[in-house]
Amino acid sequence: LVAKYGVERSRVGVYGGSYGGFMTFMALFLEPELFAAGAALRPVADWMHYEHEYTSNILNTPDIDPEAYQRSSPINYVQNLQKPLLIAAGMQDDNVFFQDAVLVVQRLIELKKENFEMAIYPLDPHGFVHPESWLDEYRRIHKLMRRELAPGK
Repeated sequence: LVAKYGVERSRVGVYGGSYGGFMTFMALFLEPELFAAGAALRPVADWMHYEHEYTSNILNTPDIDPEAYQRSSPINYVQNLQKPLLIAAGMQDDNVFFQDAVLVVQRLIELKKENFEMAIYPLDPHGFVHPESWLDEYRRIHKLMRRELAPGK
């Protein structure tokens, strides 16, 4: 984007939901200078909670390859967060468990990080079903990106 389209490197943010939320975590935690801000929606934080066919096809199983799970789990890199982060999750999510978002928030608190926000949606599952939740989530993303990606920031 920077080379091909002349995008200002300091004005690029990242966001995604579900696996995209996981990727947002990994981008902000493993390349903390690359993006100006991020929003992780319904994000996986610890693959150890997901011992099923999807993860075992990629990472084997935790008992066979615990290092792969360790290496691939954002919870193990939270300390690297430098840029503002929005975390959004539904409490009724039965796909990516709400506890993953909570574990990251707890770790950020323990690390005395202040550059994050948690948006909780008590009535929503993985795919939000309440229009007001979608509206609130994207309003928060828009606010974050407008603030952090503004010219001259």
